[in-house]
Amino acid sequence: MSSSTKPAHTSVTVITSQQAMVYSMMGRGEARLLVTGEQSEQAFFLGDFREFPGFLTQLHRHPNTDEQFYVLEGVLSMYFDGQWHDFTPGMLGLVPRGTPHAQGNHTKANVRFIGSGNPAGFEKLFPAVDGLIKRGIKSPDPQFFAELAKIWPKCDTEPLGPPPPRT
Repeated sequence: MSSSTKPAHTSVTVITSQQAMVYSMMGRGEARLLVTGEQSEQAFFLGDFREFPGFLTQLHRHPNTDEQFYVLEGVLSMYFDGQWHDFTPGMLGLVPRGTPHAQGNHTKANVRFIGSGNPAGFEKLFPAVDGLIKRGIKSPDPQFFAELAKIWPKCDTEPLGPPPPRT
């Protein structure tokens, strides 16, 4: 086998739920990272995500990352192409790099989904935000948003403003 066709991983890898790195998403959910860029030679990241009622991201885009969302429980609302779309269990959303999008939980129940992205990089946002929270810097503190503005570019994220209202 030539080096150009050699698989990146030469042995089976098993990751248990206890090995996941768990990060708070501002008290409105959690990111359980199962595979990070460091583990995949920067090829991809994979996580088990929970978003509690009221969770909502900024409208943003990832210049270099394609994202995938597979809903396990609840309803994941995603904004793209000028409108909100509801993803229910068993639905898969594929968001190509550069696509403006937002996501949230507009229901009264938790949502859980498997999220991944390739190449890796965006997942660095979760430990960085968790670190701010552990230092006592939280939203809506202006310092939180100032720190977040420094973090976003390092995580292949370009903020585009607040998410459009759900109509």
